[in-house]
Amino acid sequence: MYKRFNFLFLLVVLLLAFNVSFTISQNTISVNYNVQRNYNSFEECGLNGEPVCTSLEDAGNRAILLSKTSNPTNYINIIGNIDGSTPVTFGNLYNYCGKLFIRSSDSNVNININGSNSTQQPFLTIQEADQPNSTFPCSIPRIFQFQYINFTNWDQTIVNININQETNLNSVNPSKSLTVYFQLVNIISSSSILKIYPKNLGENYNLQAIKVAFISTIGIDLKSSSVLFSPNSSQYYLPPIYLVGASVIRILSLSDSTFESTPFIFSDNGGVSSGGSDVSNNNFSSNPFIMAINGGTVVLPILSFTNNILSTFIYFSNFYNQPLIQATFSNNLFGNSSIQNSKFMEHEYENSIIVIKDSDFSTLDLLGYSILNQNTISNNLIFIVNSSFNLDNSVIRSPMLAPQNIINSINSSVSIINFNLTISELPIVGFNSNIHLFSSVFTNDVYCGCQGCSFYIQSDLVDPTEYLSQCNI
Repeated sequence: MYKRFNFLFLLVVLLLAFNVSFTISQNTISVNYNVQRNYNSFEECGLNGEPVCTSLEDAGNRAILLSKTSNPTNYINIIGNIDGSTPVTFGNLYNYCGKLFIRSSDSNVNININGSNSTQQPFLTIQEADQPNSTFPCSIPRIFQFQYINFTNWDQTIVNININQETNLNSVNPSKSLTVYFQLVNIISSSSILKIYPKNLGENYNLQAIKVAFISTIGIDLKSSSVLFSPNSSQYYLPPIYLVGASVIRILSLSDSTFESTPFIFSDNGGVSSGGSDVSNNNFSSNPFIMAINGGTVVLPILSFTNNILSTFIYFSNFYNQPLIQATFSNNLFGNSSIQNSKFMEHEYENSIIVIKDSDFSTLDLLGYSILNQNTISNNLIFIVNSSFNLDNSVIRSPMLAPQNIINSINSSVSIINFNLTISELPIVGFNSNIHLFSSVFTNDVYCGCQGCSFYIQSDLVDPTEYLSQCNI
């Protein structure tokens, strides 16, 4: 009885294995740029028993055909490196419906895709046509997953998304649902990773409709673009990650990169989240690591930020959702004396680690649970204008080196809770602000730098005039 059971179990396993193998053989499209083309049309290449496709565009078109006629999940296996001697692009895969894996044919070896000559088109485009009824509507979400790939020398955008984005905040139409995964991918010596820009610009978007996740993915030797401009600009270059009305639900790790003219991430009414990312040994010059404007979300629960050179970690403008920053900052060099007159588009930079403009973060502390340890800080901790927020030092779990000023507040309301303000000779500067001090340690110097400001200890208004004569400014 026992032997019979083993035999039946083995038979079932073999049948299942055969079925999986057969299924994969029916929806796996092979691509090899290193062989001669041996077919007439994309309809004749890639599948088992057919010549391999010799371009990603042919493989993508074959995948679209399969998704329409038989399989909602397909695989494109890339055999061998693509050396960049010719342009490399999928073209527009908007008409693909379902899930598409784009990967090395060997899961043990990342293949190299060189973009040196791919200067005219992005690697992958998802673009909705302007003309009605000229594209294929999807009844299921689109999912694209890159695996085991090294993207090198990409100055053209790797993934470009330009569709009518979802404006229903309560649900997502499958035709507007799009997810892109980068899994076990390296992006090397490149400048434009992701651009998401809606056709229906100016709406309020459902940030769950378009999502991008970088899983075990790192950017190495990245840079600001010097050839691609941001949308509607002929002056400001395109940041490596540019998104409007969409979400990066997990950012990539980043090392040994230099950004001379753009933020690393620019989010306009978008979502930015981290998960175990490591950002180290980068030079951001005067540019923010993240610039978040016009609403959206910023959630950085697990982020290691180490050995970087920069002035501003994150820049908020017209932002009203409470951010969450639980990062570890170690051995960074904060401050840039040449930041004056620098800006990205209409957003003027400030020499401060956190910049808050026209925003409201009054409900919770901003740097919740962050660790500021062994950093060199020669600028302000926070610059705030026309805004409000709480700074609660009880949740900053390591001592930080003294910033130039802790707060530079202009026309704002600031609550400082359980903070040792004596670490700075002039902790609060600015003008025309309300400063609320709760359970904080300070000297009379706290009143010296903020002109026309109202100070409150607990809830009691303080008349600082008797202290101003003691100020040495």
